[in-house]
Amino acid sequence: MHSPVQGDTVSEDSLPLTNAPTHEQDVVIGGRLRAMRKAQDLRLKHVAEQAGLSVSMLSQIERGISSPSIRVLRNICHALGVDGAALFDERSTPAPQGGAGADFVVRLADRKPVSVGGVTKYRVTPAGCSVMEGFLMEIGAGAVSDVNFVLQTGDKIGYVVRGKLRLFVDDQEMLLEAGDVYGFPSGHRYRWENGWESPTTILVINSNHFYV
Repeated sequence: MHSPVQGDTVSEDSLPLTNAPTHEQDVVIGGRLRAMRKAQDLRLKHVAEQAGLSVSMLSQIERGISSPSIRVLRNICHALGVDGAALFDERSTPAPQGGAGADFVVRLADRKPVSVGGVTKYRVTPAGCSVMEGFLMEIGAGAVSDVNFVLQTGDKIGYVVRGKLRLFVDDQEMLLEAGDVYGFPSGHRYRWENGWESPTTILVINSNHFYV
């Protein structure tokens, strides 16, 4: 049995959405949440109640003063009825001049990272994909997902690019190494952890588009 790194484990749902040096990301994401809410003419109070937050907390998140956890961000997106992937759509930035195949290719320079403590996600879904969602997930040493199991809402496939990962699906525990692939359909509960001193990188494909 492995031994998690003491003092360095992090929970994806208990940590802020960004590391300390990337405060500007809080401002950008908060601004997009505010724009989505106003586009639907929804009041802060209504969205806060639906997301299980106080009005003051939601206001701070929208202004980039407070960093939402992944769990809180999910709840806000659900309250707004929006796809979490839309938070990482650079609509205010001119589209990259990719030439032929721009709808079918994601350039390295165009990946939009979202950091959650020891975990960084890069959306790698081409614009032309309307159903499948793909992202690279870099898991730092000692990082863990939500301490509680998460219920999968669609098919999920993961390819371990490098490192190791301990995966828990329902009542099963599996050790995965570079080159291994895991997958399961909707309805299964899962969580994962990297209890080693080296980072792990995974390519994850979901059959739904809720990125966060």
